[in-house]
Amino acid sequence: MRHELGQHTKQLQRLILSPQMQQALHLLQLPIQELSSLIDEELSLNPMLEYPEEDSIEILPELSKESRSSAVREEEDLRAFIENTVAYEESLADVLIRQAHETFEDKRELDIAKLLIGYLDHNGFLTSSLEEISLLEEIEVSLLEEILEEIQTFEPVGVGARSCQEALLIQLKVMGKSESLAYRIIETNYDDMLHNRIPMIAKNLKEQADEIQKVIHHEIAHLDLRPGANKPEGHYRERSQHLTPDVTILHDDGKFTIEINEGKLPNIRFRSSYVQMLNSEGLSAEEKDYIEEKISSGKWLLRNLAERNQTLYRIAEEIIYFQKNFLTDPKGKLTPLTMKELAERLDLHESTIARAVANKVLAAPRGIFPLRSFFTNSYMSDQGESVSSNTVKDCLQKIIAEEDKRSPLSDETISQMIKSKGISCARRTVAKYRQELNIGSTSQRKRHC
Repeated sequence: MRHELGQHTKQLQRLILSPQMQQALHLLQLPIQELSSLIDEELSLNPMLEYPEEDSIEILPELSKESRSSAVREEEDLRAFIENTVAYEESLADVLIRQAHETFEDKRELDIAKLLIGYLDHNGFLTSSLEEISLLEEIEVSLLEEILEEIQTFEPVGVGARSCQEALLIQLKVMGKSESLAYRIIETNYDDMLHNRIPMIAKNLKEQADEIQKVIHHEIAHLDLRPGANKPEGHYRERSQHLTPDVTILHDDGKFTIEINEGKLPNIRFRSSYVQMLNSEGLSAEEKDYIEEKISSGKWLLRNLAERNQTLYRIAEEIIYFQKNFLTDPKGKLTPLTMKELAERLDLHESTIARAVANKVLAAPRGIFPLRSFFTNSYMSDQGESVSSNTVKDCLQKIIAEEDKRSPLSDETISQMIKSKGISCARRTVAKYRQELNIGSTSQRKRHC
């Protein structure tokens, strides 16, 4: 074979995003809290920008008008009520570190405890092996093991476990049940328990099946599978935060008003002194280029912020159009609406809608909701009406809640029952929604007594 070197011309088509477009996409997907931090950072990097003072001018007044929604602002106490809906709560790390200070007197042991707490995930589990931590941090495994055992006695009980199985065993041990049947089931027959293989467990432990079922139902089922996770009642949040809506929809006297939250954003303008320097004769070409570059960068920032707010406003208008009944009626159901449908109505790309609703919150008369929750898949009833996936899930949950646990329904049977209500729903869809709702399979839901 002969290998020859040479030059060849090849034409390729590539989509390259400009820095301005990349910034626009990034701003679009940020929630209000993170957006505020990013603007502060931009302010520190661009000397042309500043908080409004006497020595400042507004280069783009038309953008400033665009960036403000046309909504009429309600009383400030309503805003304060919404923003403070979630009260301050300690994070899991805060809770554990406080207990570490109360437990360890030796500084090195305290430092190691803090180190291990930093390795815990939001469920309170230690997902890295002690051998790996030992290698990375140059600490003996035996000492790590000793400190970890102490952490495992902290509240909430079960934190510091290396698996869900260990978390359950820790909880039983703290309750003084290390010799109980519940402890034996989890320690020696954990996999069979997860798959509800009651007869197999009874055979292995030489116990009656009804006694095994009773222990699982009355003792094990009440243990915490994720001891460090966020609780419904609000304890041990992953981080303390105020819930700040990005969009607020108000309803008064039959009229809707949309408000895009800009209250948390710093009001930035251009420094007039730098802008006036452009007309200075003594300015070098390099200095002039620098000022023009920073002014251009500032203009793009203001333009992209205005575009972000305008996109959110247009999305809110469509939510009102489609979800009017849900927003105003406490028993109202969501109308099926996909991001693709909305993108076509607004003449935007579907990915733009996805970015715009990501990680954002909408406040409405009915409550506070993730903006993403207003988009659901559509099913068609026998009457030709669209039904949202949330409605199908509610129906599925109700059917399973009312089933005979000694003979639980199969996914195919549930599918047929939903169809009998006039909603077409395939078996695989039932399985998918059941998993999303953390509902076990037929065998896992079965009770043997």
